[in-house]
Amino acid sequence: MGEPEGVWAVLRDRLDYASFVPGLVRDMVRADLRNRDGTPYTVVKNPGADRGAGTYLRLEPADVELLELMDGRRSVQEILVEHLGRSGTFALDRLARLTAALRANGFFGEEPPPVYEKLRARRARRDPVLRAQGLLRRLVMWDIARWENAEGTVDLLYRLGGRFFFSSAGAAAAVVLGAAGLWVWVGQTASGKHDLVTFNGSYVLGILILVVLQVLSISVHEAGHALAIRHYGRRVRRLGVAVYYLFPCFYVDSTDMTLAPRGQRIVVSLAGPLAGLLVAAVCAFGAAAGGHTTAGDLAYRAASLFVFQFVLNLLPILDLDGYHILVDALDAPLLRQRALAFVRGAAIRKVRRRERWTRREIGLATFGGSAIATSLLVLLFSVWIWQTRVSIAAAELFGLGPAGAIILALIVLVFVGPLLVALLGRAVGVTRNAARLYAARRRRALEREMNERIATLARVRFLHGLPRQALAAIAHHLRVEEIAAGGTVVTYGEPGDRFYLVRSGRLEAIGPEGEGFGTIIPGEGFGELALLDRTTRSATVRALEPAVLWSLDRGHFGRWVQDRYEVRARIRASREERQGLAALPFFRGVSGQELDRIAARMRTRRVPAGEAVFHAGDGADRFYVIRQGQAAVHLPDGAFARNLGVGDSFGELALLFGGRRTATVRAVTDLLVAGLAREDFARLVRASGESAGDIRARTAHYVGAGLGGAVAAGT
Repeated sequence: MGEPEGVWAVLRDRLDYASFVPGLVRDMVRADLRNRDGTPYTVVKNPGADRGAGTYLRLEPADVELLELMDGRRSVQEILVEHLGRSGTFALDRLARLTAALRANGFFGEEPPPVYEKLRARRARRDPVLRAQGLLRRLVMWDIARWENAEGTVDLLYRLGGRFFFSSAGAAAAVVLGAAGLWVWVGQTASGKHDLVTFNGSYVLGILILVVLQVLSISVHEAGHALAIRHYGRRVRRLGVAVYYLFPCFYVDSTDMTLAPRGQRIVVSLAGPLAGLLVAAVCAFGAAAGGHTTAGDLAYRAASLFVFQFVLNLLPILDLDGYHILVDALDAPLLRQRALAFVRGAAIRKVRRRERWTRREIGLATFGGSAIATSLLVLLFSVWIWQTRVSIAAAELFGLGPAGAIILALIVLVFVGPLLVALLGRAVGVTRNAARLYAARRRRALEREMNERIATLARVRFLHGLPRQALAAIAHHLRVEEIAAGGTVVTYGEPGDRFYLVRSGRLEAIGPEGEGFGTIIPGEGFGELALLDRTTRSATVRALEPAVLWSLDRGHFGRWVQDRYEVRARIRASREERQGLAALPFFRGVSGQELDRIAARMRTRRVPAGEAVFHAGDGADRFYVIRQGQAAVHLPDGAFARNLGVGDSFGELALLFGGRRTATVRAVTDLLVAGLAREDFARLVRASGESAGDIRARTAHYVGAGLGGAVAAGT
């Protein structure tokens, strides 16, 4: 029993976040840096993480304040208390995010197992598009070998001559040599002595040589980055040899430069293109010296390719060195993503609305528009190359027989395959996103309708008070029915089989002789009594305008209504209250639907014995019905006028005419009255489509007769 308890104790300690004592690795590297505007930030490195390559985190000043309290002795709770005392801020959320990021990157000494990476890889293997992308990516870029923190090899290159180019004399010599080489290359190109694409009349050999030189240029480019990283005392995180487009080349990882200032990062980004430019200059001089010979032609091709790589890498529109130089110079991270998002969205809206543009918005629009235009130009250039050069090389390879066809298939697979698979993946991704967006919109629409159903059901008087789960269950079983104007929903005398709830539109209830029973408006229901008592319909319901109804069948109505005593009691109480209102003189002739509406609006009030419901001279704003107890009416001079008991009403003329109370009504015993506010009555009148004049005309028989004199009329 001791061992399991120990396991659970350890598990409890691990899960108790407040008692966790964060202790950082001893060899953590920290660099305090500043943005272009002078605001500080910090980058920390865990050198031992990621199999010795190291992991990095960028922290804001508020994160650093918490980081400095992680001394391996304070718990999370103590860190929070200490930070609260120093800054006056309770930073629980920030500390939780910081400790999660530090733990994920191994800064506490335990690097988490790559469980999620393995799960993502396993999921990718099940996706045919992702699987094809992975296979083609291996053909394009295949790691042969790599070394973590490869300072030794880079340091050897640096000491063998690389350091010269980072001195003042070396940098000046490099600039002069590069400029002179460019001038010579331009002259060789203008002379027309060399052919860039064909070699000895063969397009296949010409393209093959260009591919080899391209791989060589990448290796030189990466070597330039590595030497610059070494010059600034930072570590080359990884140095590797890979097969790139079927040919071997070197590559370096410059992530360690995140610990360096912006100026040093810019120099490292520039070092790659400039290294290629120096080699291009040497090759250009070789082409000029070799003339129209094999060596001269090869040198010209190498110079041309290195110049092309130099220009291409410095274009800030492409996601290459020029872009990273621009991002560091402007201190604008994620510039490309933000610019493209701005061009696709906000820029279009600003043009449509003719709004003023800020300098920042002009810059984003310029960069984003240039990126889109460049992508289109590259696509057109690729099509032109295919039509004018590659198609000829393909025909030449076909002429070599099966071996040529295999070579062509391999070239297409490696060079064109990734593009096709990427386009296919993009199409699949767009389709999936569209499907997810449609499903999400449909789900939100269903949720909105379900919430609307629940809210409407909650306003039904006999369902009021049911828990949301029960209302949701009822709402789930509601069926949508659309009724055209003049259409009949239920007919007098037919068996009751469904309960109806009005979502939109107005309906009218008609008696067996064609008499009107009132209007049914949105949010109201009908048909529950026929289902509850298992009787036939007592009226015909017809749509006055196009209407949408929700209906609940007998089975589900029985499950959620008939089987619940309190709901049945409310339905019957509502019917009794409606009958009680119908017996009052003021509501004589009012339809049952309107009486239901009035009963739902009445609010109960308790008045202790001896207290007044209202006094003479008070504002007349409410009508009352006595449900329990007795009351007495007194004139303004205190004279007794009459007694009121259960079922009696008073103050009804206030609903029509307002004015002041002309008598005092006082509770003789503890009194329970139900009151209807004049505003609620007016709202019901508007919803029914009648005017106040119609109501007055309809109740004229009461206003002028049987009021018991001025006392009753005034109250």
